[in-house]
Amino acid sequence: MKVLVFGTGIELSPVLGLTSAGHEVYYYTDYISPYPSFDDFATGYGFSGIKKVHNFFSYIDKVDKIVSFDVYGGDLFDFLSKKGYDTFGGGLATELELDRKFLKAVLKSVGIPVPKYEIVKGFKNIKPPCVVKLSIFRGSAETFIINNETEKRNYETKLRKEFGDFLDRMEFIVEEKLELDERFVEVGIDAVFDYEKGFVFPLMVGVEYKKGVYIGRVCENFAEVPKPLQDTMLKLDPVLKKLKYRGFISTEEFIDPRGSTHYFLDITVRMPYPLGLGYRYAMTNFADVVLNKAEPKFRNKYYVAVPMKFEEAKEYFVYVDTPDPEKDARFNFEALMKIRGGYYVPKGEGIDACVCECFSSLDEAKIIKTMEKLVSSVSAISMQDDLPNLPLALREVKKLWR
Repeated sequence: MKVLVFGTGIELSPVLGLTSAGHEVYYYTDYISPYPSFDDFATGYGFSGIKKVHNFFSYIDKVDKIVSFDVYGGDLFDFLSKKGYDTFGGGLATELELDRKFLKAVLKSVGIPVPKYEIVKGFKNIKPPCVVKLSIFRGSAETFIINNETEKRNYETKLRKEFGDFLDRMEFIVEEKLELDERFVEVGIDAVFDYEKGFVFPLMVGVEYKKGVYIGRVCENFAEVPKPLQDTMLKLDPVLKKLKYRGFISTEEFIDPRGSTHYFLDITVRMPYPLGLGYRYAMTNFADVVLNKAEPKFRNKYYVAVPMKFEEAKEYFVYVDTPDPEKDARFNFEALMKIRGGYYVPKGEGIDACVCECFSSLDEAKIIKTMEKLVSSVSAISMQDDLPNLPLALREVKKLWR
């Protein structure tokens, strides 16, 4: 099959998941700016099976499927779908991730519980302690916590460099900082959604510990999903169907595994990065899931991913010593190019990667030993990994499944 991928330059591994299954991939990464730079185009360069293209619309009639693995260009994919093109990902549902005010309104309308919040206009009007979220402009600021006035003052200095006096007019989603007891676990649904079917089983329910290590368990049916997440699935289902979404989806919420209480935190209308980079390994039929509406076939019961980060890549192209990611799908990168057999992380915003493996049980010693070996197989200047949090993530997961 011929496939056109519309990308932002952080989806190399899922693209390799298509080429490794024998598909011919045209890969467009959005580089448009007043002064285009090569680093926006570089991802995927030099890999067999990937044909880098500059002009997206020149290829839409030359392929069988058009795919997005990120959340931008949702309106473009809605347009293409309405024109009869076969698509995966994108569409109007992406606004649930990009527009947090819209997300809150949708959650309220369907009765999914969330932390107490208010829409605050102007940064000076935010009252700590609180959790602060922005819409769309994640490159300027991700979600952050303000504990006191001192922290607020420093955040204001930082954000004013990004937004100038517009900071006084911006709208912020300001949430209550939850103080929950140890029973609660931050967990999420990681799945494929198809508006003709709903949530596609099997799917994963997992813990992304402090935005780092991920441990997911495969749930074969609805009954295996923790009850608070069942409530989320039932209430999100009609929303996603109405928006005609087909693609990966991931949620984040605090749940009480022993009861029904839960607080919805966030959603990604795509695979979650970087932990989702290893889906091409976790699902033995990854390409068929994306291209042919197949149900996932998971390699084993548990999926573990340990993220890595390359901070020096903010400044220059970083050489990485890694096993061949085309041959070994346990090694996954958001962005990578290949020159004369060597691998380079393109210059960008601190590019992420992950190593992953699948296990039949939560054997802590085996999991830690295996993941340490995988991480040690990758080296680069300034590379950071989240291995120290693996035992803590395992402890959290065991609150769900003993």
